[in-house]
Amino acid sequence: MWRLKQWLKRIVLSWRNSRAIYEAKKIERKWSAFAKHLPRSADGKMMFHIGCGDINTPGFINIDARPQPHVHIVTTSLFRLKMIPANVADMIYMSHVLEHVSHRDIVATLREMHRILKDDGVLRVSVPDFDKIIDIYQANERDVAAIEHPLMGGQDYPFNYHYAVFNDAHLRRSMQKSGFQETRTWNPQNCAYHYFDDWASRNVSWGGREFAISLNIEAIK
Repeated sequence: MWRLKQWLKRIVLSWRNSRAIYEAKKIERKWSAFAKHLPRSADGKMMFHIGCGDINTPGFINIDARPQPHVHIVTTSLFRLKMIPANVADMIYMSHVLEHVSHRDIVATLREMHRILKDDGVLRVSVPDFDKIIDIYQANERDVAAIEHPLMGGQDYPFNYHYAVFNDAHLRRSMQKSGFQETRTWNPQNCAYHYFDDWASRNVSWGGREFAISLNIEAIK
């Protein structure tokens, strides 16, 4: 009886492995045909802008939950990109998007980005910096209204809510838990493949003053 159970278990595992391999090959074939029509950078790199919103980033494959003319892939599941095979991306860019993921799912989401990236590929992230939000709160006499938007999102459409907070140490730690070996800060004013204006370099305004808001960290696979 024990041997029969072990034999059946091996049969089931073998079937599951074969099925997984079949599905992976199927995704690769579909992606190969689809990717022929997608943009590349001037130097031939495959780069994804996940959660691009209204920003059109030429040279990037734009992915968003809302359909727009410049969006190449529309999906409400921005953080589980099953249609994209493993090891295809040279860069993934996410600006003020990761905070829209539940704090319970941050590591799983970063692991998905790790899956898609090639070896030595770059995950470039910008998020609201919780330490800077605290600074804004303190600088405005602890006025909650000053930090409602950067802390909790605009909440003007269904996807625009924040579910996680980050500071430098927390984001780097999450990246490392997800398999990334190296993390570093990046400067939107002085880095490759960043030639557009977005929240990575913008300030928030309150009481006639400007405040920096973003934490910009990238991770290397």
